[in-house]
Amino acid sequence: MSARRITVVMLLERGACKEAVYLFAKTWPRGVAPTVAACRKAMRLGLDINWAAENLLSPAARKAYDEAAATARKAYDEATAPAWKAYDEAKAPAWKAYDEATAPARKAYDEAAAPARKAYNEAAATALKAYDEATAPAWKAYDEAMATSWKAYDEAIATSRKAYDEAIAVAFAKAWRMDGDA
Repeated sequence: MSARRITVVMLLERGACKEAVYLFAKTWPRGVAPTVAACRKAMRLGLDINWAAENLLSPAARKAYDEAAATARKAYDEATAPAWKAYDEAKAPAWKAYDEATAPARKAYDEAAAPARKAYNEAAATALKAYDEATAPAWKAYDEAMATSWKAYDEAIATSRKAYDEAIAVAFAKAWRMDGDA
């Protein structure tokens, strides 16, 4: 007896988005038995394992998956909380600097656009271009200020993310096999 497989037809019948169906079909044209390795690959490709659990598993298998996923999610959230806190702390001054830097441009834009509301398409385009040009340095400064924080955040959560993804892959593969045993 061959292992049950997830197929393109199954995904279409369950309402998967066209992008996911295309990627799935390109990767597994004849379908795939959702082993842990296949689940890992699906997640690396950007396919949504949680969507698959919600739409492809039986209620009993979904319950088992949800319980395993909740445990993994809790551990992930606890492990990444310090990184989120550091990110939020770094973001606050960057947003403040951005707001302060763009306030004059915003004010000038609002003043320029107010009398032109009736002829919005002509007047607002010019003002918006000036606003975009005026705020570009502030956006650049914000992006530069946040780059280090994002890098630190990504590094801080990498191990937790890997553990979470592994737990989700194992949980889905196990839940899928559970449906096959029913």
